[in-house]
Amino acid sequence: MKICYVSFVLNNPRDQITLRGLRGNGVTVKEISCTGKGLNKYLKLIKEFHTYEKEYDLVMVGYASSVLVSVIRLFTHKKIIYNALATFYDSMVVSRGKSFILYWLIDTLAFNLADQIFLECQAQKDLVVKIFKINPDKISVHFIGTDDEQFYFDPAVPKLKQFTAVFRGMFLPEAGADVVILAAKELETTNIRVRIIGRGFLKSEIEKMVKRLKPANLELITETLPIETLRNKMLECHLSLGQLAIHPRVHTTIPHKVFESMAMKLPYLTGENKGVTEIITENETCFTVSPGDYKALANKISELRDDLERLSKVAENAYQLYQQEFTPKILAGKIIEELHPLIKKV
Repeated sequence: MKICYVSFVLNNPRDQITLRGLRGNGVTVKEISCTGKGLNKYLKLIKEFHTYEKEYDLVMVGYASSVLVSVIRLFTHKKIIYNALATFYDSMVVSRGKSFILYWLIDTLAFNLADQIFLECQAQKDLVVKIFKINPDKISVHFIGTDDEQFYFDPAVPKLKQFTAVFRGMFLPEAGADVVILAAKELETTNIRVRIIGRGFLKSEIEKMVKRLKPANLELITETLPIETLRNKMLECHLSLGQLAIHPRVHTTIPHKVFESMAMKLPYLTGENKGVTEIITENETCFTVSPGDYKALANKISELRDDLERLSKVAENAYQLYQQEFTPKILAGKIIEELHPLIKKV
């Protein structure tokens, strides 16, 4: 199988994990990145695409590249698979409050013009079917996983002396970094520490909150860390915290750190969210707490600190599940199985 893979930026996790998994399964992939400014980047894309198009069986458009589905459709009759992960509607309108009309139109065109769409979870698929009236038969759920050459279990990394819960991720409304800060304040007089590693949309608000509350047991890291440093700063902690806000988007996404935590054998504590429970189960492969309840979060962290055997068992279960179901090669293998019938229809 030969695939022409087109995207605006190819170094994001969704594309990199898919690309490595495809190649690991023997697929030939040609990457074309649409970079530059204005109309010229599209002209450059089309020229390069035409040079290689005949050599490939299918075209796959990468993450956050809805516009490119429409562009490529104008120049090819080959099957187009949109490896979307999620929708602009969900990430820009629901999460960030941006213009509904613009992002709805971009998504609508892409989803209608693509021959097959890959989304991150069933809840995201249900959203697309409801909002965009897309035929559910052309949408498949393909979990993102993680790049296990970057995030992996390393027993050589020692745990911190104090029990530490780590929150790693973008500062978005659905993430719940504010809930973590309030929980840290609740735990200030205990022997429990909290580490927050993040940046993005709400960075200034998070920094102001930390400055105002001054939890003595909280470490806030907002600079971009090298992957090796980030991995070790997560591994040396005892518990990984997931999405914890009361927000509609937590139910339609599965954050990257779920898979990262599983691959690193870090026990995972998340809000009771619909998306994430498609892959992990409370008290078997994760722990849950009521969304938005910082006191419940603080109590749960304290409870788990006092039950290290339970923590270890759940972390091991999640690690084994990752190895059996969610490595890049396994996930890409499932994609390949679905692509073969499309090639026969070309």
